[in-house]
Amino acid sequence: MLRQVVAAAAAVALLAGCNSGDDKSSADSNPTDGASQTPSTPSVPAPTPYDPPKAFAAVTATALPEEKGHTTFVPPVAMVGTTAVANSHSGAFGQTMNGTAATWRTPSTDTTDGTVVTQDVSAPVAVQVDGKPAVAVAYYQRVKGGGTSKPIVRVLFRWLDPTDGKLLSEATVDATPLLGDQEVNSGLPGGFTEQAVDRATGQFAIGVAPTSLIGAKSGVITVIGDPATKKGVAIPFMKPAGISQGVLVGAQGEDNTRRSLALVDAATGKVTKSGLLRGLEGLNPTGGGGRYVYLYGQKYTKGIGSFGTGDYVGSIYAVDPATGTVVQTKSAVKDTQYLLNYGCRADGQKTVVCTAGEGADEAEIVAFDDTTGKKLWGYTEKSPGRVVPRVTAVFHGLVYAMVEKKPVLVDALTGQDVPIPTPSPSTLPSDAVSPTDGTTPTDAGTPTDGSTPTDGSTSSVEVSPTDGPTPAQPDFTPMSPQSVSEFGGVYVREDTMSTTDSAGILQVLKAVG
Repeated sequence: MLRQVVAAAAAVALLAGCNSGDDKSSADSNPTDGASQTPSTPSVPAPTPYDPPKAFAAVTATALPEEKGHTTFVPPVAMVGTTAVANSHSGAFGQTMNGTAATWRTPSTDTTDGTVVTQDVSAPVAVQVDGKPAVAVAYYQRVKGGGTSKPIVRVLFRWLDPTDGKLLSEATVDATPLLGDQEVNSGLPGGFTEQAVDRATGQFAIGVAPTSLIGAKSGVITVIGDPATKKGVAIPFMKPAGISQGVLVGAQGEDNTRRSLALVDAATGKVTKSGLLRGLEGLNPTGGGGRYVYLYGQKYTKGIGSFGTGDYVGSIYAVDPATGTVVQTKSAVKDTQYLLNYGCRADGQKTVVCTAGEGADEAEIVAFDDTTGKKLWGYTEKSPGRVVPRVTAVFHGLVYAMVEKKPVLVDALTGQDVPIPTPSPSTLPSDAVSPTDGTTPTDAGTPTDGSTPTDGSTSSVEVSPTDGPTPAQPDFTPMSPQSVSEFGGVYVREDTMSTTDSAGILQVLKAVG
């Protein structure tokens, strides 16, 4: 059982800036060339409807319990309005910024007899369902057979009310026909790969990889869930890159060296365009799409590498889901042979920020105008006078990042450092929240009626310190949030003080500047 810690007074998590400067390169709207690019001057996005937070105060913290069989798992989190949401194998957990309000926990399954086992979970995402705020989550589950029913593997999508965790919509997709019986009977779990969400409609696409590609029917597949129809589809040999206005953009192919770009009707799973961006050595989704969808690919070019043996030229491709039009931007990393991918984040307005991923011989950060798909700015660690930060979140024109263990802010439109306002005393929390002041929720119990997650009977559960997350010490060490809303931010850090098993401390921040 996790310890109970009296939540202390709120801590101000102020962000500091880094050196300024800029180093632009060019973009090319011809995805088939890859050998030449011409400078472009993309339009500067208009001001955002409201300013993003620049300073935070820690208002509450929660110790998340370590789950049996998943000792290294750290729950992914999202800030949805005023609620911080963490998703884990046991279910979704919500903590409001107001510590006196009841937290909630919605189980990933209502069964208690072990017939449904959750093997992997998605990151929670803030979306709209029927024009109302919601949080979307997904679970990869094995369902044991019984009687005349065979065992299956499935993806369960849920859309929850962020204020109380109650179910708004649900869709279940059986992945067994595409993954095959070997996946069902395997003693080792498969899991999720990339995920993509249409924040305006709540449509959710997620990649599923089998335990082993050997003997699997379809390799990586994409499964889509729709909150409006409460139905879904599965698409073979497809990695999801982005979904918008009913169109899925994905990397289609049986293996990495034979993938090409495809457009898919998200409602039916029918491929409407295929074979785009052929001839690449690899094509992988980067995540973080807005209006455009972003992927990274490499092209082998003879005679330009060491000893004339050839080299790999890496590029980020921005794809318009409506037309299939592609805008290409070459990587500024000199050697991309082992650069497998980029990680991109959309700010929810008009910019997308990407950083070089695994295998890069030098760090790079690059930003795109999401209204055109063209590059705004970027630089590498070898650029004079610049340090490439570790990006943790992007929101409404601001990049939240870390440099030398200290938080920094960067303007997503220009790449320049952003000065941090000092919050006035009136904006800081006036008192701490104590778990012993009578505001701790009581345990409402877990449903034990054996109803399945597809029967619409799922309900949220109030959290007791004895059966789940418990109050913890707010973090006085400034860290950059992993997710941001107009009201605040959230991150999970390692629990270094606990004497019992913990998956991490959920730190909830209030925007104060």
